[in-house]
Amino acid sequence: MLAGLAWLARQKSLGQGTILTFHGLRKDEEPAGILDEGLHLPLSVFRQICAHLARHYQVIPLAEMMRMSGLGQRLPDRAIALTFDDGYASNYQLGFPVLKDFGLAATVFLTSGFLDETESLWFQEMDLAMQAKGEGAKLASTLAELKALPDAEMRQVVAAYAVEVSKPKTRPEVTRPMTWDMAREMQASGLVELGGHTHSHPILARCSLEQQRREIFTCHERLSAELGRAPKLFAYTNGGAEDFSTETCGLLAEAGFEAAFTMMSGRVKPGLNPYALPRYGSPETLWEAEATASGAFEMLREWRGGGRA
Repeated sequence: MLAGLAWLARQKSLGQGTILTFHGLRKDEEPAGILDEGLHLPLSVFRQICAHLARHYQVIPLAEMMRMSGLGQRLPDRAIALTFDDGYASNYQLGFPVLKDFGLAATVFLTSGFLDETESLWFQEMDLAMQAKGEGAKLASTLAELKALPDAEMRQVVAAYAVEVSKPKTRPEVTRPMTWDMAREMQASGLVELGGHTHSHPILARCSLEQQRREIFTCHERLSAELGRAPKLFAYTNGGAEDFSTETCGLLAEAGFEAAFTMMSGRVKPGLNPYALPRYGSPETLWEAEATASGAFEMLREWRGGGRA
């Protein structure tokens, strides 16, 4: 049934692009060591997805997809772009070899302070703290509550919570950032483009305008300094409609970013706001990746909604 539905969905979306989002990866035989295992895809699954996309789709660089769309040009049929958020070492250690094996382009959005090792990812700290306290069942609801708070207040809560538990002697491998040397090697390959993802991973709309400016400009400056070229693409943290504003978009343009990507589902086509572009969330199985890439999920939603998209 999926094959037939996927074929119909692909016919409906010819000439449009799909952007898939990943975060970290992990070795199959090793436990993730964190509660939110879904954020770090098993390597075997990622390889299956890449093999499938290489065989059945046209994986093109995200920048090229944006260039064509911005000019109003029809995209190649079954056009797919791959992205990674945050800047985990596993993107280089596990993902990069797979991309090279299949000749697939990707864009990695870097949290600059994470690579500098001056800023930890707050949701990882909360994950580890709640794991240590045996409160894993509450992680999803707790993170949702924290994301709704002003950034300064949220970080106070996370810091206070983390103080209550002893820090592990060794952090889980999946939580490690890539180094700037890793980033430079990926960029030099010609397969990987590097974009911005803030400096300390706040949800920008929960910050003052001055803090938003610091996050955006510091990220742009650090990537430019370390990589020898100015980043053009940016991905919002969390990426919902309420997670950025018109002012945020203006700051991105002022800093030199030419396009920004959300986590709001949708296809890339001409006429979209370049600072509110759609992406699809992280597929956790080959089936989910195909249903997302083909548009089968969207078609099912439309049918169930009586034709409403």
